[in-house]
Amino acid sequence: MKRLVLFVALAAAAGCGGGGTPAPSPSPGTSPSAKAVLHPPATVPIKIVGSRRGREPFRMTELRDGKIRYAIAADSLRGHYAGQDTGTSSLVNPHITFLASGGKQLVAVAPAGTVVEKDKTVRMTGGVHARSQDGKTLASDTLQYDDRTQIVHGAGHVVVTFPHGERLDGETVDWNLHTDEIDMNTGTP
Repeated sequence: MKRLVLFVALAAAAGCGGGGTPAPSPSPGTSPSAKAVLHPPATVPIKIVGSRRGREPFRMTELRDGKIRYAIAADSLRGHYAGQDTGTSSLVNPHITFLASGGKQLVAVAPAGTVVEKDKTVRMTGGVHARSQDGKTLASDTLQYDDRTQIVHGAGHVVVTFPHGERLDGETVDWNLHTDEIDMNTGTP
């Protein structure tokens, strides 16, 4: 056993394990078996700029668990990233297809949008128009999609229409794309 410890000590002193600078000796009062704290390298910020190529829009897809959650086509995108789940992207004229579990989808268009990775949200502004695959429509000033809950929240001058002509007007709406439940706040008691 003493030979193995001596061999390991000599190998470490000779730099057999990478040739780096030897580790500093433990300071008085610390255990020789104490482990050093390693700090991850600093994250390098990344800036992404994408724009339309001729008639083809810039495209981006969000995946979760190997499935597409939403697909974005836009005139342009400006994004800033500093590591996983830290990105924020600004979109010009986004056309977004939200894909809920069970195959349901909602296609929304607006003059502007923002994607926030940390919150798993997409926000569309400037007057939003959306349509589901079964013919329901939504118009609102803003729309926010929460990828964790698969809920679309519309606010400001909300109008929801149904395929058979029914219409709901209100201040806000929460539309669960997974269950297809629509909760409307009309603003009147």
